[in-house]
Amino acid sequence: MSETVNLTIKIAPELKEHIKQLALENQVSMSQEIVQRLQSSLMTHPHPAIDNQDIEEEATTQLNAAELKQVRALLKKQSKKKK
Repeated sequence: MSETVNLTIKIAPELKEHIKQLALENQVSMSQEIVQRLQSSLMTHPHPAIDNQDIEEEATTQLNAAELKQVRALLKKQSKKKK
């Protein structure tokens, strides 16, 4: 059997009752019902790359050597201006 840990969360009473009813229908404990549903949701919806504004980010390619050289030159210019 795999190791488990306790997790305490706060949910609305209506949601708790809904989970309780679903657990009864499926003849499992509330804990089992919650774990099964959570695992299912994580497997079916892979987590996309999202920033703190919930905007999906596009995958980008790495900079080539010439582009990297340009970026370094710009950063060097900016650091000289700040001095």
